[in-house]
Amino acid sequence: MEWFKKYQYSFLSGLAGVILACFILSYGFFKTLFVLICATLGVGVGYYIQQKQLFK
Repeated sequence: MEWFKKYQYSFLSGLAGVILACFILSYGFFKTLFVLICATLGVGVGYYIQQKQLFK
């Protein structure tokens, strides 16, 4: 477990790269790009809602 804590960002980045490559090979570049843009917007909206405490 200590190894994972030491290299967690490298490991997670590599895993994200493999997953991204699989999506690009399976669905194509532009569909994958669209999903990534939508996910980024969703994270941004969620962060904004959390910071403004709109639902508390």
